[in-house]
Amino acid sequence: MDAPVPIPVAMMAGFMILGVILSMGKCSFLITGCNMMSREQKRKYDEQALCRFMGKIMYCLAFTMLLWLASILLQNSVLLSASLCFLAGSIAFAVIYAGTGSRLKK
Repeated sequence: MDAPVPIPVAMMAGFMILGVILSMGKCSFLITGCNMMSREQKRKYDEQALCRFMGKIMYCLAFTMLLWLASILLQNSVLLSASLCFLAGSIAFAVIYAGTGSRLKK
């Protein structure tokens, strides 16, 4: 086993912790776009819904880290490819979903 196992484990734990915190609707300042907005712009958005959405995305990212860890332990390149595809897909989905329409606005 040549690959470093602690890296995906630490990343998975970090994503899970952030997922739990954000799913509770707390710590909206951790969301990059939120902390750069003025107070007037922040009033337009439903911070609870945005936090819950980002919490779900953190869970998806933790799942990709689990697939990455499984690919390291099983030395299976198919799992690594699936992990990378799921990672890119979930990030693309999050950017498109949150950036288009008025889903997260009040």
